[in-house]
Amino acid sequence: MPLLGSLSVLMVVFTSMVPGSSKLSAFENFMKQFNKSYTNQEEFQYRLSVFSKNLDVAKRLQKEEQGTAEYGVTKFSDLTDEEFRRYSLRPVGALPPTTLKESRTAATSEYPTCDWRKAGVISDIKNQGKCGSCWAFASVGNIEAQWGIIGHPRNLSVQQVIDCGPCDAGCRGAYAWDAYITVLKEGGLATDEAYPYVGVRNTCMSNKFAKAGWIHDFIMLPQNEQEMASYLGNKGTLTVCLNSTLLKYYNKGVFHPGSCKPATDHMVLLVGYAKDNKKKPYWIAKNSWGIDWGENGYIRIFRGKNVCGISKYPLTAIVNPSENQRITCPK
Repeated sequence: MPLLGSLSVLMVVFTSMVPGSSKLSAFENFMKQFNKSYTNQEEFQYRLSVFSKNLDVAKRLQKEEQGTAEYGVTKFSDLTDEEFRRYSLRPVGALPPTTLKESRTAATSEYPTCDWRKAGVISDIKNQGKCGSCWAFASVGNIEAQWGIIGHPRNLSVQQVIDCGPCDAGCRGAYAWDAYITVLKEGGLATDEAYPYVGVRNTCMSNKFAKAGWIHDFIMLPQNEQEMASYLGNKGTLTVCLNSTLLKYYNKGVFHPGSCKPATDHMVLLVGYAKDNKKKPYWIAKNSWGIDWGENGYIRIFRGKNVCGISKYPLTAIVNPSENQRITCPK
């Protein structure tokens, strides 16, 4: 039976299923806010049950939170953990290539804060949808930013990386090094306008479009947040991995959960760092879940404690090693 405008009736039917009516009211608001609909009463009942359980988890996380993060209703609140994992990495192998170069950067206090968004080199927030392509979005976002930092902003094709990447990757997940190897192999990336995102893996069409951005190499930094901040402030953005499990419940604030395993399954782009009004340091990370998640598509993550494994794989593309940086990171 289709769910047609009969929410008031369903609310009466299911009020007895939820302790009080607050969760049912919250679910109704959630449906309206995120334009959710369900095909029949059975699905409505199931999603209401999942929503209720997710609110209980969010409440527990709020009690355990060590930072200023606020947890609650998000667009993922009607999804089970298994369903939510489709937005994460599902790679076959998680070890970086043995040829991957490591770069050491002396930590410096020259840039106590940094926000590359203010320099106009960070492209708009995008939405990966139900494709596990966070690895491609973070990596392409890094390449775009590095081009912008040398004075040539770009908006490049994520879809090309998905189509032309490793045969077992695409929407199934991969890592930044897979994206960079693909860009090197293909000789660069087309623009996003020419080769737009569709959210499924298709036949590689790299040779049909002119290349608008390319890289010379890529490097991995040590698993050290001071060195990561130094590189970010002096040379540009970084792709990082982290455990995304608790991001399902995140609304805003500096994310510092009471417990988060360092088992990484998601990639984001670090675009800056700063301290809050209590002098607590944090990263500014660009996600690929749309502007209706987190802080308009971004998340602030506590810096210095390897929260959710964020320091495990910090990587960046090298766009042009012979050209001096033209833009300094705005405060």
